[in-house]
This record gives sequence, C-alpha cells and structure tokens, in this order.
Amino acid sequence: MKPRLSSAGRLAALTVFPFLLVFGLIFATSALADWPMFLKDRLHSSFAGKAPRPPLLLKWKFSTGGPVYSSPVVYSGKVFVGSYDKKLYALDASTGSLLWAFRTDGQILSTPAVQDGVVFFGSKDGKFYALDADSGDLVWSFTTGGKILTSPVVADGTVFFASNDLYFYALDAKKGKRLWRMKFAAYEKYSGVYSSPAYYNGAVFFAGKNGIIYSQDAKSGGRNWSFRTFSAIYSSPVIKDGVLYIALGERKLYGIDVKSGKIVLRKNLGDEFAYSSPVITGDRIYLAFKDGHISAFEKRRAKVAADYRLPGPVNSSPVVTSNGFLYVGCEDGRLYAIDLILGEVSWGYRTGGGIHSSPAISDNVVYVGSKDGGVYAFGH
Repeated sequence: MKPRLSSAGRLAALTVFPFLLVFGLIFATSALADWPMFLKDRLHSSFAGKAPRPPLLLKWKFSTGGPVYSSPVVYSGKVFVGSYDKKLYALDASTGSLLWAFRTDGQILSTPAVQDGVVFFGSKDGKFYALDADSGDLVWSFTTGGKILTSPVVADGTVFFASNDLYFYALDAKKGKRLWRMKFAAYEKYSGVYSSPAYYNGAVFFAGKNGIIYSQDAKSGGRNWSFRTFSAIYSSPVIKDGVLYIALGERKLYGIDVKSGKIVLRKNLGDEFAYSSPVITGDRIYLAFKDGHISAFEKRRAKVAADYRLPGPVNSSPVVTSNGFLYVGCEDGRLYAIDLILGEVSWGYRTGGGIHSSPAISDNVVYVGSKDGGVYAFGH
C-alpha cells in the first residue's frame, strides 16, 4: 500500500526535510540512546535522533501470555514492558531473551519508566510498583484505591502518576512514601484517568477524563493553573518550547503556554478523534486519529501541511525520526514506517493482533508490542 500526498502536501513535506536533517544531526550527537519512559522522556518528545532506515527486518520476537497494550521502554541494554497476563517483563534488548518477569494481581496497561536502576509502573490491581531493574526484586509498592492505567513520569527524585481512584499521586522514588496527592474534580459522565503526565521546569502537567488540564508545582503539589475543556481527554500532554500540546475528545488540538495556562493555538479537528498523543518536530505537529488518518500541521497556525492515511484505526502514538520517517502502530496489526519526504508508506510488518502499543527506538532498533501478546524488535 502506497498512499500518496497531494501535490501541495508533498511540497510541504519536502520543506520540512532540511530541518529534520539538521535537527537530527544535533540530536544524534547529544541524545541518549535509551528510551526510558512513555514517549521517550519527561516532555513526551517521541523523537528519535538515531533511527534505522526502512525496510527493516525482524530481529526477534518474545511472546507473553496476554495482549500487550503497554509500550516498551529501553534502559541499559534491557527492554521493559507490561502484559495483560499480569506480568512485567525484562528482556535482553539484543536477543529478546527473558531476564526476569514480575507478577502482579492485575493486567498491566501502564508503560513503565526506568531511572537510576529502578523500574516504576502501575497495574490494574490498584498498586504502583518499584522493582530493581537488574533482578526484578520488589523495592517497594504503593496501594491506591483504583486501577492504574496511566504511565508514570520520574523527575527530581519523585515519581508521578494517576489512579482511577481519581487521585493524582507524587511519591518519593526511593521509598515509595506519598509526598502529595490531588483529587480530580469529577463528574458522572466522564470519570477515570487515561492520560499520562509530563514534567517540565519544576511543574507536572496532566489531564483527567473529566476534561480538565492541570499544572501543579512538582514539589508542593500547589496549583499553577488549570484549564477546563468540555470532553474526555485520552491523549497525553506533550511539551515543546514552553508550549503544552494536547488533543481533546471534543475534536480540538490545543497549544497552551506552560507558564500562564493561556491558549496560544487552537485547531478544530472536525470529525477527527485522537486517542494518541501529538509529536512536535521543528515546525510540524504530527497527530494520528482513530480512523487511521495522520495529519501534519504547521506549528504556527495549525494549517494542514501534509496528510497520510492507514487502513485501520490508530491508537498508537507515533515516533518521528531525524532521517525523515514516522513509525506508528495500527489496529490492522501492522507497524508502519511513513516516508515524510515522499509522502508514502515505505514499509510495514504484520503482527498477529492490533497494535495499541507505541513504538520505542534505541540504538537503531524499533521495539513495539502487539495484542497478539508479542514484543517485537526490528532493525537491520
């Protein structure tokens, strides 16, 4: 399948290439090879400065005992990922061989975060766990009053996450002691938390299914600002150049100044619904939609610059690479690579189930999970 851009969209795609090349050269020399948390880092940048060029080959596959919705993360030569078989797995990043597995009492949707040799993640059993990354031994656990579906972010010795008990938590990363928590303002129609937090410059940013976006002081838990929307939010916030970008269930894309909470960009998406999170690279915003549509917007005015379409719904959040490709999973079971310069799908690999997991890229290898229970690694 080779979906093409319109001539105008193709020209717009070509204009972004010089930036990607220069920006990628900078990142290739400065960015860490690891991909230690959801969407790579605390800002949810989901950008790979060093990435393989498709076509790719399957390097290895590891089979878990249940669907994999969790996104793989990579840290110090290991891949960590959760499964609906209630286990968190540590795999050798080169071979895919099992290093250890830790069983919880609930399915794992949460993507883990790894820092300072400790793996942090939540489970639908309502507990949040910290494990030794080398041995898989339990360091500590913390019990909440609801299922944990969000992925944590770790910063300044604190781990942040939300639970479906409608609290947002800040825990001491070493001891698991609660530092502060905040109760979500909830109303009956929209309850729960799916969006995962981001961290920037001493503040933590998160959103509830209640449609409210929050900025809290990371140390004290005090409110910086909040912004109310009028629909559920599933997308996670992404921060770039002092602006928070997020897609809303009310079919809008917002850019919000992280200091003031004021809107700096508002884009009506029409009938398009985004479950995944945006990726911001240079002067482009990439956003994937439930109907398989992927749009590239100009960052300044949110005008559509390029357009792509896949043959199934997209729940996976994309990765954009310095060499001009976008990797994303699709519910048709394929991991796709879209050539952003030519405006076409340049490669795809079919797994045995839909892909909800978001890809991670480290050391020229692309990792992703599938609902067939597999964890896949692709490279050359």
